[in-house]
Amino acid sequence: MKARILVAYASHYGATREIAEFLAAKLRESGFEVDCSAMRELRTIDDYRGVVLGAPFYYGRWPRSARRFLNRFGPALAQRDVAVFATGRIEPTRTESEVRPQLDALLDRYGWLRPFASALFGGRWDPAALRGVDRWMRKLPGSPLHVLPATDLRDWDEIGAWATHVAAALHAAAAQPNSPPPNRSGPLVPARR
Repeated sequence: MKARILVAYASHYGATREIAEFLAAKLRESGFEVDCSAMRELRTIDDYRGVVLGAPFYYGRWPRSARRFLNRFGPALAQRDVAVFATGRIEPTRTESEVRPQLDALLDRYGWLRPFASALFGGRWDPAALRGVDRWMRKLPGSPLHVLPATDLRDWDEIGAWATHVAAALHAAAAQPNSPPPNRSGPLVPARR
C-alpha cells in the first residue's frame, strides 16, 4: 500500500530546498508517492498521510513562511505522521551538539507538534549570494559572519541515512492505518510567540 507523503520546505538561498528534493527522491525510491513543495505555495495538506518539514533557522528563528505554515496547518499536522529537519550550522567549528538546542527550542514553541524524527543538518554559506538584511548583518563589525568563508556543510550520506529512517517509520505507520500517527499527543496547543 502506498501512502502519499509531502515534503514541505522553506528556503532562502536554496540549500534547504535541495535537501528537501533529495529527501523526496529517497522517499520515492522507498515506494512512496511524494510531492515536494515550498511551504508558502501550499493551500492544503489534506491529501497527505505523512509530512516531512524542512526549514533553515536564522538568528535563532525559522523563516516567516515556516512559522506561517505551522500556525496555519497545526490542527492537520497534529493528525499526521510528521518528521522535521532543519539546516542551521554553517560554521565548520561548531558541532551539532552546540546547535541542536536551537532546533529543540524552536520545536518547543509548537508544543502540539510531536515529530517522530527530527534532524539538524549542516547548511551552505555563500557570502556572495547574500541579499537584503543578511548582507547588512554580515557587514556589522561585531558579526562573525564577515570572516566566515564560503562553505557547504551538508553531509549527503547523513541526510540519506535519515531519509532511510524516515521511510522505515512511515512504512510502519502505513502498515497500521487505524493507529494514531506517532506524533499525536493530545489536544492542540497553539504556538508560543
